[in-house]
Amino acid sequence: MDYAELGRRIRVAREEASLSQDVVAQHLDMPRSAVSLIESGKRKVDSLELERFSRLVGKSILFFFDEVSGAVETSNFEEDDPTQVLFSANQAVDISPDKEQIERFRQFHRNFGELARQLNRVPKPYSTEPLYNVFKATPAAAKWMATQERARLGIPISSPIRDMWGILETQGVRVMAWDLATPKLGGCFIFSPSLGSFVLVKRNLRDSSANMLNFVLAHEYCHNLIHRQQKGITCDPSGNYRQPEEYFSQWFAANFLMPEEAIVPMLTNYLEETNGEITAQIVMNLALDFGVSYKAMLYRLGDKRIELIDKNVVKKLEKEKPQQLLAQIGRSVPRLEKINHFPNEYIDMNFEAYRLGFISLGKLAELLEITLEEAKEQLNSRDIPINLGVNSELELLSDIENA
Repeated sequence: MDYAELGRRIRVAREEASLSQDVVAQHLDMPRSAVSLIESGKRKVDSLELERFSRLVGKSILFFFDEVSGAVETSNFEEDDPTQVLFSANQAVDISPDKEQIERFRQFHRNFGELARQLNRVPKPYSTEPLYNVFKATPAAAKWMATQERARLGIPISSPIRDMWGILETQGVRVMAWDLATPKLGGCFIFSPSLGSFVLVKRNLRDSSANMLNFVLAHEYCHNLIHRQQKGITCDPSGNYRQPEEYFSQWFAANFLMPEEAIVPMLTNYLEETNGEITAQIVMNLALDFGVSYKAMLYRLGDKRIELIDKNVVKKLEKEKPQQLLAQIGRSVPRLEKINHFPNEYIDMNFEAYRLGFISLGKLAELLEITLEEAKEQLNSRDIPINLGVNSELELLSDIENA
């Protein structure tokens, strides 16, 4: 490969990651002019520089040296491994503390694709076009889109949405929840034209985790609707964002889960009992009514586009402890009913592949990350006979020897 082609691929990767030449130069500790010369094929790039650059933009080093294609299209590469972009420096969250989990997420995606191909379940390519054409990512556009999506799904504007997990699943998004170590990481979204959308969310979200998870899922759902072209996005539910798509997804989630048209009537009913004062107990009640956390509801009420409470009251009420408020109002956060380790579709494909003899009992247990005994129990619960082929007999003998 000549320097001109390598430089072209470096420029494509930089532009896909929305990074300027200045940012790249600073990261590689070189002048901006050197980056320009590299991209034009007039300067050699050494292996160490290329390795550091590949990590910056979230690409495999193979992207820059694929001699077969001659001109690698980014979409083709990322279709095979969309998780790679999650390591890009342009992401909202630095996921290095969860590198092992993201690598595991990558392996899951590969396993999913392999099972889909074995079972002939690979559909026609998924569209990368957004479901809604938003001219500019503004709060007003997010509200419009949330209203449109509620109408498309047949959800009245006055109805709370407490099961975002179910909505994502019905819309073909595969959802799973794992324990994640990165403090600010709420979840991540990936998309490939061949397999569609996947969402990994954080299951260890502390107090009020069910309602916090509901908001994170609404946020990720927005990415599924309009950000598929980016292939992968990390989510920070704390509200500290660098990317406009993260702001937009947060605005969408707030409007989708907590429409002003629904909040005002419910708030009016609660205010009849407090002589017009919005208390922390009312905020907590509203949060439970709408399936969100106390903080999410408090910030929604204080949103300058609604201004149901002023910022001074917000500062005062945000000091309250949700657990104490729950005890005072005699209510509790719903339990996490859907907190699947893997998507139901993936689990079903594994058992179908086993039933058809495509994978062994040991492989079934490996793919589902369970023991052989647990795999046998689940096979029995699904009325799937244990295949006594050579592989299965060896596994059973191994069980006996290890007992």
